[in-house]
Amino acid sequence: MLTRLHISSFVGLTIIVWLLALWFQGMPVLNADFLKPFGTVVGVIALFVALFNKYMWSWRIFKGWYVKRPDIRGTWKVELKSSWINPETGEETPPIYGYAVVRQTLTFLSVRLMTKESRSVLVAHSIEQQEDDDLFKLVGVYRNEPKIELQGKRSEIHHGSFALEIHGSPVYELEGHYWTDRATKGGMQLTDRVDKLYDTYNQAEQEFGN
Repeated sequence: MLTRLHISSFVGLTIIVWLLALWFQGMPVLNADFLKPFGTVVGVIALFVALFNKYMWSWRIFKGWYVKRPDIRGTWKVELKSSWINPETGEETPPIYGYAVVRQTLTFLSVRLMTKESRSVLVAHSIEQQEDDDLFKLVGVYRNEPKIELQGKRSEIHHGSFALEIHGSPVYELEGHYWTDRATKGGMQLTDRVDKLYDTYNQAEQEFGN
């Protein structure tokens, strides 16, 4: 996110380059009064950058030509299909269902995935534009923390990564795969987005169900 210091630097540099260009071309350079509105200019630009970063970037008018960043904000229903097979029974792991809460601005993204037994948070991410201008992929690294009563018994804190294709404009689905440092992997699908952001699995489960 650009700070007021960054914006002041850019505006100041622009003014200096402009004045030097006028001087080299032999044109009259304005006096010191020219710099008096500097603080006002920086303030207005800083406000515009803050509003654009948080709200305006997702407006339809800017989509495609000015902002190429898919809007995936909201709460998604998640289905995880693990490839792990129980060595004792030889049975596949049944799908795991949960919810992914995505908070997003132009320069920020957080994803929190909640299931009945654990919570995952995004550690690092990148939204990459693919060979097709309208196709994007979200790749990331996450940290999973099972409920405390399950740690040391059935599941442990671990890290993983994922790669999800982002489908549609507006986005209607994210689909791809995940891998973990426990040598497990599987498929992941996010669908049925709603705008509301939920804080807990139980809250999302109750309100989605209604």
